[in-house]
Amino acid sequence: MPGLKLYSSNRLENLAQKLAELLRLPLPSPLQSEIILVQSKGMERWVSMELARYHGVCANYRFPFPNHFVYAIFRELIPDLEETSPFAQEIMTWKVMRTLPLNLKKKEFESLRNYLSEGAADLKLFQLSQRIADLYDQYLLFRPEMVLGWEKGQENHWQATLWREVVKGIERKHRTALERSSSKRLSNPG
Repeated sequence: MPGLKLYSSNRLENLAQKLAELLRLPLPSPLQSEIILVQSKGMERWVSMELARYHGVCANYRFPFPNHFVYAIFRELIPDLEETSPFAQEIMTWKVMRTLPLNLKKKEFESLRNYLSEGAADLKLFQLSQRIADLYDQYLLFRPEMVLGWEKGQENHWQATLWREVVKGIERKHRTALERSSSKRLSNPG
């Protein structure tokens, strides 16, 4: 029966057993893959090992991360999207790393300028860019209205200023904008 089913437990082993029971019946087509969302490669490996333990083999399963899965749904609804989101964390890291040094002379970036001026600047820049890209990803998920406000110029601290610089030209391609666009398409399928 299609739909969302939610099972909870404080033991992963119980959840793996329930998943194995649910997956005992094959899909209608042998070429169709089961999709199991996971949060890490380690979880993918563990779930596949548990399924193999229950079923003897673990084959024809896909284990996308939630962000990739949601972006694939957006691509189905909005076919002209790139294959990979320009807001994927690894892409955003490099965009931040390229954009941040160009803004360090601005007053609101003083704390970052001071941090990056203290030895091993290249490594620090990369690590800081990773952290900022992760932070922006979290903001898009948990604080989307704040990010949309930044895009309208509502705040001028370094995070807002850097965000505007990094997303220039691709503002309509992040998760929040795509969710709104997809909702409109689903509401008005004409």
